[in-house]
Order: sequence, then C-alpha cells, then structure tokens
Amino acid sequence: MKKILLVLISVLLVVTGSVSGTIVTTVSNNLTSAEEDTLEFIISFPDLDEYEFVSLDCGNRIEIKDFGYLMVPGEPMLPVKNYFFALPPGAKLNSVDFIIISSTRLEGTYDIAPVEPFIYLDVQDSDEQEKIIQEWENNYQSTYSSDNPYPEKNWMVCGSGTLRKYSYVSVSVCPFVYNPKSKQLSYYNSVKLIINYQISESIYSSKMNADTIADEKASNLFYNYESVKDLYKPTSNLIGVLQDSYDYVIITNDELKNAIYFSDFINWKSSLGYNIRFVTITDSLITDQPGVDLAEQIRNFLREYYVTWGIKYVLIVGDYATVPMRYCSPDPNSLGGTVPTDAYYADLSYPDSESWNSNDDNYYGVYTQDNPDFVPEVYVGRIPTSDISRLIYTLDKLVSFEQDTGSWKNNALMGGAMLFYANEDHNTDITFDVDGARMVDYIENDLMNGWTVSHYSEYEGLSPSVFPFDPLTEQAFTSDWRNGEYAVVNWAAHGAPASIGRVIWSSDDGDGIPESNNNELTWGSFLSTYSNLENDYPSIVFAVSCNVGRPEPTHDGNLGIDMLTKESFGSAVAVCSSTRGAAVSADWVTSHSGAEALCYEFNNYMINNSLKLGEALLDSKSYVHYNFGWDHPYEFMNMYDYNLYGDPSMIREGVSSGAPSAPEINGPTSGKTSEEYDYTFLSVDPTYDDVFYYIEWGDGEIEEWVGPNNAGERITLSHSWSQSGSHSIRAKAKDENGEESGWATFEVSMSKNRFVFRLFFLKFLKNFIF
Repeated sequence: MKKILLVLISVLLVVTGSVSGTIVTTVSNNLTSAEEDTLEFIISFPDLDEYEFVSLDCGNRIEIKDFGYLMVPGEPMLPVKNYFFALPPGAKLNSVDFIIISSTRLEGTYDIAPVEPFIYLDVQDSDEQEKIIQEWENNYQSTYSSDNPYPEKNWMVCGSGTLRKYSYVSVSVCPFVYNPKSKQLSYYNSVKLIINYQISESIYSSKMNADTIADEKASNLFYNYESVKDLYKPTSNLIGVLQDSYDYVIITNDELKNAIYFSDFINWKSSLGYNIRFVTITDSLITDQPGVDLAEQIRNFLREYYVTWGIKYVLIVGDYATVPMRYCSPDPNSLGGTVPTDAYYADLSYPDSESWNSNDDNYYGVYTQDNPDFVPEVYVGRIPTSDISRLIYTLDKLVSFEQDTGSWKNNALMGGAMLFYANEDHNTDITFDVDGARMVDYIENDLMNGWTVSHYSEYEGLSPSVFPFDPLTEQAFTSDWRNGEYAVVNWAAHGAPASIGRVIWSSDDGDGIPESNNNELTWGSFLSTYSNLENDYPSIVFAVSCNVGRPEPTHDGNLGIDMLTKESFGSAVAVCSSTRGAAVSADWVTSHSGAEALCYEFNNYMINNSLKLGEALLDSKSYVHYNFGWDHPYEFMNMYDYNLYGDPSMIREGVSSGAPSAPEINGPTSGKTSEEYDYTFLSVDPTYDDVFYYIEWGDGEIEEWVGPNNAGERITLSHSWSQSGSHSIRAKAKDENGEESGWATFEVSMSKNRFVFRLFFLKFLKNFIF
C-alpha cells in the first residue's frame, strides 16, 4: 500500500462551514496504478455547543445542522453525517477503515429517543403493520435493556459506484456512542477515514472525461471535488467529442415508435434542443447485448452508450409487458421478485453481477445482499401504456402542458387523510395520530410561498385532524380538482391499485382505543378510477399511497396509469407513485424519512430548484436515502416502487412560446490560464426564428450578439483566461424579432499555467549563463 507525505499533496477543504466539520484529505501520488491506493480523510466535528438537545415525549433528540440520523426502527436515534467522496477515475472501492483520533465523555445522563416505527399503507395487507410494530418492539427491548455501546460500528459504507464518469464512495459517520441502560453519551471530536481503492480499467477510459453532464452536480455533491476535479477534466483533444450525441433516448417497440410520430411530442422536444434517438427493443443495439432477459439487455445498452451518446433522459414508452420493469426482492426473507421498478435503468454504475444481482441468485435488489447505487446516471420516465390512442393522447397532453406558462402553474391541490391513529389496535408504541395533512401543511408553508393552495384534511370521526383545512371527501376533492386549475397535486392516504381511501375512527367501545376488529374503523372514499375528473388543467401528481402506480392491470383499472393515459379521466400530466406498498414514518418531520419525505423533497427540488421532473424524483430519492434512510428492507422498497409515469425532462413552469430559451452552455469547468478552451452554446426558439448570442466571459471580454444562427444549432466559441481563479460565463439569446431569453451562467475555474511560468523562468536564467 502506497503512502505519501501529508505536506506534499494534502488538501484542506472546509465543507458547509464549521457545522459539518473540517476535512483534511491525503491522497496517494500514483493515481494510475493498478495496485491498491488510499485516500485519507481527517474529519473534525463541530464543537458541542453547536448541538441542540430537543426534548420529546419519548426522550431527547440531538439536532445538528446538515446531519441526518441513524435509522434503525426501535434503536437510538443518533445524528449521522453522510459524506460523498470522489475517487480517482476508474477507481473501485476495496474497503474503508475508521480510526478514532479524539473523543470526549459527556457529563450527566441522556435519555436518547428511539427511531419511531413506520407505517405500511397497504390496506390489503393488514398483518404487515402488526409485524412491523413487533419488530420495532423487539429492537427497542434488546437495545435499551443493554448497556452495550451503540452503535456497534460508528461508520458504514452507504454506497459506492459512479456518477457518470466520477467514481465515488458514500460513507456515513456517527460522532456519538451511547450506552442505553446507563444513559451515558460519548462524542468523537475527530476521526480518520481511510478509503482503500483499486483502479479498474474496465469501468473507465479517458474519453469519458468529455462527458461534462454531471460536472455541476459533482461539484456540489463531493466533499473533495476540488482535489480531484483536474483528474476528470477533458483534455483539449476531447473537447466537443460528444457534440453529435443523443441526450434524449426513447425505448419502445416498432409499433409504438410509429405512433409517437402522430403526436406533437418529437417536434416539440426537438424544438427545445433535445437530440432524440429511438431505440426499439428489437434493435441490435439492445438484442446484441449480454443479459439473462430483455431488462438486463436494455440496461447493458444504456451502460454502453450513456457516456458516448451523452444520454441524460430516457423515456420508456410502453406498459410493463412491452418494455419490462425489473422485479426486485427487497426483503431477504421474502424473495420472489415482488416490486417492479424503473430505477434499475437509472443506475448504470456497474453490471448486474456487481450491483443489482451481486450474489448471482437472480433475485434483484435484495437488501443486505445486493448493491444497487441510488445515484442516477440518467433520468428515467415511462408512458405506461401500449394502447396507441392512449399514447398519442398522453404525449399531446404533455406538450400542451409544457407550452403553457400561465400563472396557474403556481397553484396546488393537496389532501391528507389519517394514516394511523394513536394506539390503533393497541399499538402503544405510536402515541399520536399519524396525519397525512401534516405533510400537506409542511409542503405548503415551507415550499409554496406565494402560491395559491387548496387543501383538505379529515374532519369526521372521534379524532379528526388538527389541521383546519377544508373537509376531505371524495366529492369535495374531485370537484375542486375538476373545476380548478392546479399544476401540482399531492396527497397522503391509504391506497389500492384503483383507489385511495380515508380511514375514520367512527365509534368506540369505551376503552378509548381505535380497534379494527370491533368495526370501530370505517373507510371513506377519497379518489378512485370511478371518480369524475377532467383533463383541462392536468397536474403533476405525487401520491403518498400504496399501489397507485401498480403496473399490472386490474378489473377496476389502475389509478396512476389512468390519470395519465385515459382521455376521459386524464387529470394528470405526470404521476410519481408506488408500484407496491409505500412506507411512511410515524414522525417524518423529525426523521425526514419515508414516502412523505420523498414527496416533500420532490416538491422542493421541482419548485425551489426548478429541476425537471425526472431529476426532482430521482435526486429526492437519493437525498432521503443517503441522509435519512431506514436500515430496513422497506427502505429499499421505497427506492424501488416510486417511479415516474411521465416525461423525465418536463419543466413544471413551462417553456415560453415567444422568447428563445436561455442558452445551454457546455464545456470544461476547469483548466489552466492562457490556454484556449471550447464552449458550446445552444438556444431554441419555439417559432424557429434565428438566434443571436450575447456572451460575457467573466473577465471583462464580451461577444456581442454572435449570429444569426439557426434555432437549435449548437455553436462553438473559444476563449482563454489570463487570470487564475473562478469566472462566471454568462450568456443570453435573442431572436430576429428582438425577444430575449433570460441569462444562463456557467462557472469555470482556472489555475495558473506552470508551463508559462517555466518559460519565463528559463528566459530569466539565461541572463545568468556565462
């Protein structure tokens, strides 16, 4: 194992202020060797006075800004920090070692609260909730009756793989040790992580550096990005190698491919600058791939071409029988391919034998046995129908929605039913009502400032909602949706493939406990495939419910599929929903886990970060999983069964039909001073007018209205910077009618060119040679 002196190439990186701590990085100086090398990270955690102890009914919770939690149901809820570390190109993780540098025993005793139970929302599987509660109770009793230090191990590898060209490892570190019985608490002031890796030529070639799609995301995700970014910088001979690529791939069969051209979808997406490529399931690009079935062949096709083609978005057109979903088995004790997912096509890090089917048993995505990577390489959506008339209707509806930039795009409709009552069926571990309206309230108040919001909560029964929204009934909710104008619809409720429902504590036998076996709990309708809906103003729907996205047909229809594809019912333009059971946290606000957290973060990414729908869903899943994910098979279930039925590149706000789009800027994000680099600019005018570009290079130099250029034509300009440091490239476009786009920005960082310095130094030395 190679080691080097810290003084030579160590890098100091302060991440998110003092709260997340200071990280010192030491790396090996032989980054191209096939032998094992190491990265060492010294992590200094914040001072104790930056922590907050919050009192709860069940104990105390330690809050630290930007920290998540250890999430084993029934065991102590201790803060944990997740770190994404970039590895050198082509690196694959071997192991991680953990060394304590300094620690402190805190004075006094601490009653640390346990991780709360979670709730399973499948009304067709009532025994499962009892099993979950019993598991929670067993964990609680075995942990809190012991004084063994908790956790047994203060670090864990949460994942490793690639973010397109970037190799990475995700490690979570808990800076506390708790003795539950004596209630003693210790704290790690600083620790060292030693990451051992090996270079694998099979997953990397230097041409991959031309792929800059993930550069911005990588700069925000990886704590050591500054120390590795030059290793991933494209060389001058690679600039532009992906210019004639396909950033949008549609996978379907021949019949549906022909039908797609009868819609406006291809022309519309092409006008926005996407270079679309059809690949049918009978194309040799897929059929020549290795694989035990068509799903693996499709994934291997994407793995082979996503970099060389520059694929960013994948739209699957067809139902689950036409273009298969991967059936996964998250529960190692209940194998059988139970959860269908399209997430399988988004993670392209490693072949199946090293990821989704690591132990080669052909049961995919098994918790603790397989190694899926929940950081997506591409963003995937599906139009889940093979009916041609439904398909054309759906695609035209998507186009109309994205062409509309009206004020109604900031309107939302939300409903929250009761999910579980306090002490329901004598489950004494849940001491408060689990109310779906709580999610509605947080999304509205945290994320929808300035929006028009219509909201509904449960008003019937012995324990109605504490949120004073409009009374939730099927008639009220569907009438509002049918007659209103809502771009976003969120709900939380129990679900089935064709409906969602309200559970109501309608009567009591005198013991003050809601009991299902005494018929004290009744069901009211919320929404079903028989509801009266329209498609005048279709919505982006996030359903915190079981089975709403179930792909297999049922006698009563499929709620998620029909909302998107059935013309007489098509109230949705996109549906994020679960293909099987959805699990929510009993207290998601505290833990930020489960399906409610996914809904919250999806709205956050879509509204406040203006991400496209595929990005908003997959990035929210990644964020919740790596920071607040349960250590439980149901965590994997939530990752699998929430899929996007819709266009992954859709923009909620819509695209103006007048002005050209803000330019898309691509090129290297870093380089050396005095060297020229190529940058491309692409703007699309919806009416196909020629466009001109106004470009500020960030160093005082300006390109004034370069053009005319054909709409949708990518232009290339070269520039060099004389000063080192960060520079912001700004560009805007205008069409021949004078309508201007907004500004687009692109950050670059230039370091001093040592070659230029050497030339100067050699000339200087010549003056002293006799």
